[in-house]
Amino acid sequence: MMAIILPTNKSARKDAKTQRFRKDFSLRDLCGFAALHECFCLLETRAFVLLTFCIFIWNCARQAAPPGGPEDKTAPRILKVSPQPDSTRVSRDAHLVFSFSEKVDHKSFEDAIFVSPSPSLATPDEEEFRFKWRGRQVEVSFPDSLRAQRTYVVTVGTELRDLRNNRMENAFTFAFSTGDSLDRGEIKGRVFADRPAGILIMAYILDHEREPNASTDYADYFTQLGESGEFTLSALAPGKYRLFVLGDRDGDRLYTRGEELLGVPTHDVSLTSAGANLRPLGFRLATEDTLRPTLSAVTVLSGNQLEWRFDEAVAPRDSLWENHLHVRAENGDSLQIVRAARPPLDRGLVQTIIAPLQSLKYIGTATALFDEAGNELDSLARTSEFTGTTLADTTRPRVVKISVADSARNVLPAAPVEVIFSEIMKTDTSARPLLVQDSSGAEVEGGLHWLNAFQFRFQPQPHWKSRARYTVTIQRDKIFDWNGNALFDTTGQITFWTVNADTFASISGKITDADTTARGAIHLTAKQAGGKVEYHVQTDSARAYHFKEVLPGLYQINAFRDVNGNGLFDFGKALPFLPAERYWAWPDTIKVRSRWPNENNDFVIP
Repeated sequence: MMAIILPTNKSARKDAKTQRFRKDFSLRDLCGFAALHECFCLLETRAFVLLTFCIFIWNCARQAAPPGGPEDKTAPRILKVSPQPDSTRVSRDAHLVFSFSEKVDHKSFEDAIFVSPSPSLATPDEEEFRFKWRGRQVEVSFPDSLRAQRTYVVTVGTELRDLRNNRMENAFTFAFSTGDSLDRGEIKGRVFADRPAGILIMAYILDHEREPNASTDYADYFTQLGESGEFTLSALAPGKYRLFVLGDRDGDRLYTRGEELLGVPTHDVSLTSAGANLRPLGFRLATEDTLRPTLSAVTVLSGNQLEWRFDEAVAPRDSLWENHLHVRAENGDSLQIVRAARPPLDRGLVQTIIAPLQSLKYIGTATALFDEAGNELDSLARTSEFTGTTLADTTRPRVVKISVADSARNVLPAAPVEVIFSEIMKTDTSARPLLVQDSSGAEVEGGLHWLNAFQFRFQPQPHWKSRARYTVTIQRDKIFDWNGNALFDTTGQITFWTVNADTFASISGKITDADTTARGAIHLTAKQAGGKVEYHVQTDSARAYHFKEVLPGLYQINAFRDVNGNGLFDFGKALPFLPAERYWAWPDTIKVRSRWPNENNDFVIP
């Protein structure tokens, strides 16, 4: 018989309790994990929301244009300002407020704002404007109170850019006064430059004959050019002003000599209470050369030839090279410079013919030579040592350049034929080094003469014929260098064809000067738009001008008044002040058509 064992009451109660505990534990465990999971989900959601919010705020704070869409080329504009333009009795504690047509680059605005005269006694590099930005609006506050009874001119220059880097097209200017009235003085002008946008106009008040130094003195008034190159300085107090034009590369509003472009005025401007100066100023910019030229080396070419190398073009003021180049032997003997000349194609070089050298050491010295900016030769770099030779010159001269290329077409009727040689030539011979013939073989009449020791010219008389063929032969047996060596040349002959005379037209008119007291010849240039063709004429005074034999095309006229008579435009000097010569270019182009005289093109130099 099988026995069945039943649990006791005590063990049954224990098993039941264990089952209940396990059941309770499972319920608590599930609830706990669920709660914990819910907690983590909540934290994760909050973290995601917080991260998204931060990214949103960061993107909102960034100055960047939205992606996509057509390219934005619209220039930013200033829509509204405070104080109102031409306001009077403005509080000395006033702030400036600007509203823009779109969001702009903050730094570009902060660099482009000018307040003239300075609101504080601090210099522009010391004063700190404070800028408070709100979207498309900025508030500008000053470090000090504005001055009493003073007209202020506020300019935002063309350096202002939007977030797409579009520059403001023209400077924005307005004026206000802390007094009862506004100053009404005005100066206008134009800067002639290829890329005028961003160039600074600086005006100095000439108090007590003060000589302003654009390198150390901040201007009393500033404005900035747009693309047109034209400018207006307005709301100026009565007085005498000197203007400079600065290509401010480093942005410090001061002129760095030898590194930045500067335009010097033709005269100072006097303003009265009546207002504007009626004659506009014209400016051209140049980099001032402040470095003294140096003698780099003296090279021996033969027993009586030396070559002097300078680091830039130099020349004596009296044009007599022989008086400014000296050679002394180590024994103290001086050698005479017989002939000295500069090659036309290498302005930093001078060749000399000298008394016979020996196999000794020599010192070459250059004196009283000046570069094109007027800087005299450096006294510490004007000598060069070399060793002489007794070897004779056996090197034949060569043709370096002929002004009319072989097989050239459309040669102009009055074009000369010029030949440049490699060394100093004999120029006192009556021999004709060029033979010029027409297509029939007949010799062409013309003038022959040496322009300098290196360069010979043939000028047809009166002109080349229209649509004709000519041949130029260099007669090598009639051309010799200083030491008697015949020409070494393998070409010897060129052929060219002249232009059809029916192609030509002309430009004429009258040039007058608004300054009736001005003196000096007027040099005019007609420059073809988009081409390299230029024509030049000169008049002794304000009178009629005439450009003859002009090729078809669009032309622009410019002119300058040659006060010192050197035939070149002089840019002037900032300090000590030397005014620039007066220059003007007229923006309207003249259309020239073949066989059609273009007359009555009258111009006035302001």
